[in-house]
Amino acid sequence: MIGITPQSLTHQMRGLRMPVTTELALQDALEEWLNSTGTAFEREVRMGPKDRIDFMVADTIGIEVKTRYPRRQIYRQLERYCEGDRLTGLILVTGTYLGLPDQIHGVPLFLVSLGRSAL
Repeated sequence: MIGITPQSLTHQMRGLRMPVTTELALQDALEEWLNSTGTAFEREVRMGPKDRIDFMVADTIGIEVKTRYPRRQIYRQLERYCEGDRLTGLILVTGTYLGLPDQIHGVPLFLVSLGRSAL
């Protein structure tokens, strides 16, 4: 995948059908998809003393996967990831509807809601 951006990844992921039964199942399905597209990524990247983001693409695009998790806690976790200058974009992939601002701490946020397309 040439010219990877948070926008291009979000656009492609919005058309996917992935399981939302468990977070691990969704992470594994997303990993399989990233591998199938030839996208280089790291999984479980440390973002702070207590935080690890699920996927890091192109060294600066974070992808966090959440299935059943309180909305407020999801937001707080995203907020911690956006501290500092490591991310150029953050994508939340979830089966839970969550209204998000356009950005947190200057980092653009993108939502991939799998509620309707989930298996």
